[in-house]
Amino acid sequence: DPRLSEQAVIYTAHHDHLGVSTTAKKGEDAIYNGALDNALGTASVLAVAKAFAGLDTPPRRSILFAAVAAEEQGLLGSRFLAEHLPVPSARLAANVNIDAGNIWGPTRDVAVVGHGKSDLDQVIAEVARIQGRVVVPDPSPESGGFYRSDQFNFARIGVPAAYFSGGSDVIGKPEGWGAEQETAWRTAHYHQPSDELGPDWDFRGAVQDAQLAFLVGFRVAQRTQLPAWTPGDEFEAIRKQDLREGGAAGR
Repeated sequence: DPRLSEQAVIYTAHHDHLGVSTTAKKGEDAIYNGALDNALGTASVLAVAKAFAGLDTPPRRSILFAAVAAEEQGLLGSRFLAEHLPVPSARLAANVNIDAGNIWGPTRDVAVVGHGKSDLDQVIAEVARIQGRVVVPDPSPESGGFYRSDQFNFARIGVPAAYFSGGSDVIGKPEGWGAEQETAWRTAHYHQPSDELGPDWDFRGAVQDAQLAFLVGFRVAQRTQLPAWTPGDEFEAIRKQDLREGGAAGR
């Protein structure tokens, strides 16, 4: 698009983890492989990039992809990127961040972390309906998930950000099974060297979520109107000022 191509949707995923454990005993696995968190998210972003590259007609807005570092050390990579953007922040329509993924199978729902913060919720819900899914709020908002992954650094500079995770209503499994698997994985493997690729991984859920991420970004890229924070949200004023100034110096 002659005008909208100057704006962009940016996809992010952190490509590293905690490195090597300094407390592992001799003979124990000391490498933080980060297979689910976040090699799976990085692979999903690459798959989304491949999907965009394969389109016969490019979207109206440009699409950027970034694999950032040091998320586990305090979101340092995405913070640097947000402070040294390749385009002014006012020209970023949205950030779609993929952190971890669903290895338990396709679901009937999708959980939006930070649900209610922007009208990106509506875009996610539209795409979810196409997939036969429903949007549910973050099942554990008390953990502050929206502020603990890389989308937060884009929100801090006013860019509407989407962060969602595969739901817990797993197709073909009993009620509550998905939540049980998630809890068990977090208890045993979250931020541990044991976060490794396993033979029991069901990639259908990860594919479902990657397709969702692609379609959300595609719809944002095609629509003339920019996404916006919910009126009264803590990041709304930053965005409005940025749009008025046109992404001036310092961004």
